[in-house]
Amino acid sequence: MLRFITIRIMSSGRVTIKDIAAEAGVSVSLVSFVMNNNVGANGRVYRVNEDTARKIREVAARLDYHPNSAARSLRSGKTRMIGVILSDISNNFFAEMARCIEDAASQYGYVVFFGSSDEDPAKFDSIVRTIMLRGVDGLIVVPCEKSVRTIKMIAESGVPFVLLDRDVEGVEANTVLLNNRKAGHMATSRLLAEGCRKVMMVSYAMRLSNIIDREAGYRDAMAEYGYADNAIVHNIRFRNIPAQMEKVMADALERGVDGIVFATNTLTIQGVKCMREKMPGMFRKIKIVAFDESEAFSLSDCKISYIRQPVELFGSESVRILLDNITNGTKQIVNTTLSPQFVEIN
Repeated sequence: MLRFITIRIMSSGRVTIKDIAAEAGVSVSLVSFVMNNNVGANGRVYRVNEDTARKIREVAARLDYHPNSAARSLRSGKTRMIGVILSDISNNFFAEMARCIEDAASQYGYVVFFGSSDEDPAKFDSIVRTIMLRGVDGLIVVPCEKSVRTIKMIAESGVPFVLLDRDVEGVEANTVLLNNRKAGHMATSRLLAEGCRKVMMVSYAMRLSNIIDREAGYRDAMAEYGYADNAIVHNIRFRNIPAQMEKVMADALERGVDGIVFATNTLTIQGVKCMREKMPGMFRKIKIVAFDESEAFSLSDCKISYIRQPVELFGSESVRILLDNITNGTKQIVNTTLSPQFVEIN
């Protein structure tokens, strides 16, 4: 028995959503929603029957449909692209954050361009300008030290943006931040409550808002417990951390430090590695509170509890605020503060 397959010849030479709609027997608007990941022109997410959506995609694949992104951008005035500049994408915290942002953005049909500043203001500026030249609809940025001029340039350009993880003094902007002062206080007071009397904080020399606030929280807790005069903060430069860490740990050993708060995950890993290799006796006795979890902690002989930052909320909230600005033209500044959580490891 012979089977006849009808092949629809497109007069324009290019398959359109009208062709897909006719072939699938559905409306053009329904095809548009499905091909845009169920997102309408107003940014609203629509619910589409899974079987219908699958049928539309199968027809689109059979007809070899390719969306005309340029035409779509001209019609809507939107590229459906956002730029995200993080500090160091090799850092677990920022790598997880990147994944959360990408997942959240994809739900609204947005593509994400990523960049990593490596805490270099010149590189940060270059990446921002390069991504903006791509015509992104908005930006999510983790500002580095001495990046105020670049942040002000973004603000003056009119491109919607959100500052993530860190604030910038003198710039009115949407922000999604951790309550870092509370986090620093929480980490320090837990060590003091457990009997530590000589608690040191190992922090960065960079004067970033999150670092400054964590140090302030540390000093608050030391003062509350009557140890304000014993507060010790070592500030380490971002480059060549291992050599500096060895000196810091030697000072901790000499002072008889019994508890350490590390201001970041990277500093914790470097500090633990240094103690393990250079001063194992101290390593087995000291109590540590870190920021964020690491697989390396499971290899440690000492107790390492940590402050958990809500990474998923960092991602989802920053995308939500940015897309509200993009789709609705919202001008009201939104400042979101997330709460830290203490995780105790026995």
